[in-house]
Amino acid sequence: MIEDIIGTGLYCRLFDQAERVRWRLDDIAWDRIDREHVTPGLIALVREIAFSELTTTTATRRFLTELSDDVDFTQWIGVWFYEETKHPQVLLRWLHQLGVTVSDDFIRRGRATAPFMKSRMGTFVTNIISEMVASAAYSSLERNCPEPVLAGIARNLAGDEARHAATFYAYAQRYLETSRDPDADRRDAIKVLFVWFQDNHHVKHPVNEFYGRNDARSEVGEAMETLGFSRAAPRERIFRLIGELIGVPLDGTSDLVAALSTQGDAAP
Repeated sequence: MIEDIIGTGLYCRLFDQAERVRWRLDDIAWDRIDREHVTPGLIALVREIAFSELTTTTATRRFLTELSDDVDFTQWIGVWFYEETKHPQVLLRWLHQLGVTVSDDFIRRGRATAPFMKSRMGTFVTNIISEMVASAAYSSLERNCPEPVLAGIARNLAGDEARHAATFYAYAQRYLETSRDPDADRRDAIKVLFVWFQDNHHVKHPVNEFYGRNDARSEVGEAMETLGFSRAAPRERIFRLIGELIGVPLDGTSDLVAALSTQGDAAP
């Protein structure tokens, strides 16, 4: 029997969801930017966010190469690439309206990323977490930003990131259901949680690196604090979601080393 990937795959359903909620750059009221509420700190922060978002190009290349055997997932990555590429584009356009420009070298440097981890489950879980952290940051920007056009942009980006987290979750769930070694994959998921929240200086992901690069910078760090940015903000939701994914009860106070030991491994 020939498998019907159009009828049974995740890609078509996820594509339809994306089509229903997609926003357009030309719907943004650029002429309504309130310049009186734009501070140097806000400009510096948006520039750093845009720089971090540029990694999508390299990440897409790696997804298409390293997960090439997963036709359904790599079909969806084309959608993810399109939507994520709009994020730095819209932020850089907001800056451009304020007379802040960037060079092609800025774009090129922003595309650099660390290699993926060897564990496919670990890669999926890392992206679930990073998308949720990014969504929480954009939601904070929407709530607290004094400039209304940027706040509206942040609302769009927060929605994208939350939906992308749900999509990586769907593919991680499907992968676990057919895994040759589900116990090892569950351990990898817990290890990713541990490293992200308890040993995050080892996390080589653009979202985490954004916080590591900017937390201590006076101008950007102060803007992040004012606007409520925190890499640990959705900790409780993330723990519970990953726990649901792997069938292990987890919450924001869980001892991950103890949880890992129940999966047959003593330490991250």
